[in-house]
Amino acid sequence: MIEPKRTLKNLKIYETDLYPEEWTMKLDSNENYIGPSKKVFEALKNLSADDISHYPYYGEIIEQLSKKYTLSNKSIVLTNGADEAISAVIGTYAEPFDSIVTVTPSFSMPGIYAQQHGCEYIEIEYEKKYVFPFEKLVKSIQNNTKIIYLTTPNNPTGNIIPVEQIKYILEHFKDKLVAVDETYGTFAEYSCIPLTKDYNNLIVIKSMSKDYGLAGLRLGFLVSAPENIANVKKILSPYNVNQAAVKAAAAALSDNKHLDYIKSEINKSKEFLTKELKKIGAVVYESHANFILAEFGEKTDYVYSTLLKNRIIVKKMDSLKALRITLPTLEAAKKITHLIVAKDIIVFDMDGVLVDVENSYRLAIAETYKFFTKHSISPADIQNAKNEGGLNNDWDLTYHLLKAAGTWVPYDDIVEKFQQMYWNNGNGCINNETLLVDPMLLKMLSERYILAVFTGRPRAEAEFTLNKFDIMKYFSKVITMNDLPQKRQKPDTLGLEMIKNSVYAGKMMYAGDTIDDMKCAKDFRITGFGVAKTKEQAELLLKNGAKYVINSINQLGEFIR
Repeated sequence: MIEPKRTLKNLKIYETDLYPEEWTMKLDSNENYIGPSKKVFEALKNLSADDISHYPYYGEIIEQLSKKYTLSNKSIVLTNGADEAISAVIGTYAEPFDSIVTVTPSFSMPGIYAQQHGCEYIEIEYEKKYVFPFEKLVKSIQNNTKIIYLTTPNNPTGNIIPVEQIKYILEHFKDKLVAVDETYGTFAEYSCIPLTKDYNNLIVIKSMSKDYGLAGLRLGFLVSAPENIANVKKILSPYNVNQAAVKAAAAALSDNKHLDYIKSEINKSKEFLTKELKKIGAVVYESHANFILAEFGEKTDYVYSTLLKNRIIVKKMDSLKALRITLPTLEAAKKITHLIVAKDIIVFDMDGVLVDVENSYRLAIAETYKFFTKHSISPADIQNAKNEGGLNNDWDLTYHLLKAAGTWVPYDDIVEKFQQMYWNNGNGCINNETLLVDPMLLKMLSERYILAVFTGRPRAEAEFTLNKFDIMKYFSKVITMNDLPQKRQKPDTLGLEMIKNSVYAGKMMYAGDTIDDMKCAKDFRITGFGVAKTKEQAELLLKNGAKYVINSINQLGEFIR
């Protein structure tokens, strides 16, 4: 294999999806939710054979941009999206070992292009969320700094850089190129484009993806002093922008009414979402772009998965513990808040409630008992021990039964033998389990309630069974023995507390079949639904805190109604 050049060897590829998905709302890439002007579609419909068979001409669109910004034609060059504009700026001016100074978090592509050219990419962290770290950035500018890369509004934070600070940098570092990325600039209060007439060390990067809705056609442009544009042209391909994009952009620029409508809807949606998300405790940062950045704390996974289940995708920013949400229309924003407002929670135990374990867990207990004692044990004896409480973990239950029989076995040996029988990497008697709950009941309940699981199973075994029966999708949270410290297993209420803290919760109820389940519900001061096959078991559950008892979990929906 022929190795690429040194600067590419460890470069991470920016992967993109190969095929589209059918989303109800696609809000993860900051694309224009409303879409382009109708004039764009007319322009594309009217493409001629010559438009397609001949190389493109850029005069009309450059004239429009020049008029819009009152600039010379020679101050503008078209690019294949803002990405090519960024690449061209760095490729034109940065040499190996030059440094590029910017802030983080921000758009990742400038860093990728910097690495391609062997540059040092210096990222200055925000000291305060999310206020441009002006003094810290200025101090980081060194002799070998070639480019100061500023993004305003910034992605993903949404903040803008005060224009006075940009002017300071331009005036005090005249030997550095100041690249201002205004991909989201249309939604902000100002543009640096007028400053290009006064500062020949300024170059502004623009895109028509976010504001004009042309992301799929890839059109961006650069604005700077004519001599800078002439230099950038040396690195660009001569026909880098296709004719369809040019015609579409010309049509989009002619429809100011549509652009005003887009900005109006985004501002309404931004105001509404910010207000409503703050009501439920989210931290929403001020944004001057077409997206917001919101922190949901422990509830981040719940909000993300809830939206995803409803075919709404947003950007999960794991490093920031936040979600970046592209702003849709006001009506669409209302649908988002409706999905994540507080709902009542139904928590389910698994064994004996969702899943029949007579031929799995109970079988593994019996076989492990028989292996060490050489005697059989009846299902009734196992159930009687279970009814004593405090033995929610079947390893503990097996240890208790062996000890009661006068057989002492090291705990780890019991666990090992039990797991060989039951789990065996997914090949044990776990495969004997059958579903007790009707999946249609879970589907129906999940439309009205938040559903969760609190089980004494290890996580691998819980997920194996939930996925096997294709019911994992109905649960917003699954708490297993692996999520809790040894001393805080059921009937300790920590698991229920973790569930409550992970979602926007109204009232809670817990459905289980053991006294530990009911004690747990009672101690947490929530409604306990006992599931019992016999009258004796029902009386036991009621005695230990059950508010109601049903014979089958499938009666739960009707009982709640």
